[in-house]
Amino acid sequence: MTTHQHASEPHSTEHQICNYILIFFVCALIGWLWEVILFLFKTGGFVNRGVLHGPWLPIYGCGGLGIVLLLERFKKHPVAVFSVAAIGCGILEYFTGWYLETFKHLKWWDYSAEFLNLHGRICFGSVIAFGFCGLAMIYLLYPVLTKIFDKIPIRPKKIICFALIVCFLGDFIYSSDVPNTGEGITNEVTQITVIPSEN
Repeated sequence: MTTHQHASEPHSTEHQICNYILIFFVCALIGWLWEVILFLFKTGGFVNRGVLHGPWLPIYGCGGLGIVLLLERFKKHPVAVFSVAAIGCGILEYFTGWYLETFKHLKWWDYSAEFLNLHGRICFGSVIAFGFCGLAMIYLLYPVLTKIFDKIPIRPKKIICFALIVCFLGDFIYSSDVPNTGEGITNEVTQITVIPSEN
């Protein structure tokens, strides 16, 4: 078998990297759909949720991909998967919220009215939900997505990944100057909670 043929096998490095890229975008899309549908049920209207303008929420993509990269090897230990997913994604959400409030002076979510919230950026319910999402990712979604992605030949898979990355980067660069804002999307920041330094 030639080197070229080896590179096209489902478990090759090229396939694995492409799979990770696709997992990021699938999770980002699922997160966007979840936020849009949730708001639709609450208000009866469509709102394009998120900082970016496209149908993706990168915080969900980072969370989903991070869970796979960090926790897939610990799938024999569901308690560890739940705990690390809950804590890790909670930290990601908190610091993302802090960054957006500090540098964009807007809130894209606010848990101030929720039980056991921290500066309105995370709350008990969201952290627990992240833990269950971690379990779902490792034991359900990741195995299914991997089987689907492994069936895609490497050349079209690379083209798909490249096109997604180009579109995402274009949206990211544009949204850095012109973020997605408006009614049902953002609230003005009235007070920024500064994270205390260790000094």
